[in-house]
Amino acid sequence: MTLADHSLAEAVSGRAAADMGSADMGSVCMGSASMGTGGLDAQLERIEPISLGQLNEQARLMTRIDRKYFLPRDLFVSLLRATENEFKVLQIGQKKRFEYRTIYFDSPQFRFFRDHVQGRRHRFKVRTRTYMETGTCHLEVKSKGYRGQTVKERIAHPIDSPGTLSESDHDFIDSIIGGGSGRTVSANQLEPVLETIYDRITLCHDQQRLTCDLDIRAINDEGRHDGPHDVLVETKSAGGGGVWDTLLKQRGVRPHKVSKYCVAASLLYPELPSNPWKQTIKRYFA
Repeated sequence: MTLADHSLAEAVSGRAAADMGSADMGSVCMGSASMGTGGLDAQLERIEPISLGQLNEQARLMTRIDRKYFLPRDLFVSLLRATENEFKVLQIGQKKRFEYRTIYFDSPQFRFFRDHVQGRRHRFKVRTRTYMETGTCHLEVKSKGYRGQTVKERIAHPIDSPGTLSESDHDFIDSIIGGGSGRTVSANQLEPVLETIYDRITLCHDQQRLTCDLDIRAINDEGRHDGPHDVLVETKSAGGGGVWDTLLKQRGVRPHKVSKYCVAASLLYPELPSNPWKQTIKRYFA
């Protein structure tokens, strides 16, 4: 079974503002918080919900500054508790935790991956993302601009073929990445190379958004890799320096320059270079 077939089989059988002065690190527990599923779910129930429509209206952030952190689960719950009155949590139906399936596309030479390894300031990712709870799928192109901003553009994609790109998909991709210009690859060269699966919790405050990914798994046609146990938290804001960034800086937690796609590719394709993420892989994915 190919990567595209695997994803399709599982997708179609699955589920079709307040002052922040009070949220300082003194309010973040130093002790261990209960981080079983029940402990996390109980804490999420204490946070005011927000609908998807309201979230997109308040903090869509298709152009933004991103920072990523690996947080021990007890610290993650403590931060949720410390900011429970300032942030809202995305709720769809009765759920606040959602399964995401993302298929990444690259050239046979892994051009997008290698651009990232080489630190090219202008680089791309192409992926389809399936939202299992809502039964929707999008084709997304993410670009990293010269000023460090992340820009995401997307269109609707058939949920029954997340690993396949149509001619119109190629046109959309090429219009963004400049396919055929000699600067990068053409969309018709792209093929699915891996899939990531994880659960996501999304929080927002004013025009800031947090995505919190748990139980990340990566698969390709040859195998699978699970990990890490830590929560991968990504802060997203128009100018950087959001509320959680400040709290984590006070705690001495530094952001990581890490890409889920690039780490997954390094794990699943050992022949690829992994120097930029070697320490991250050793610490969190070993």
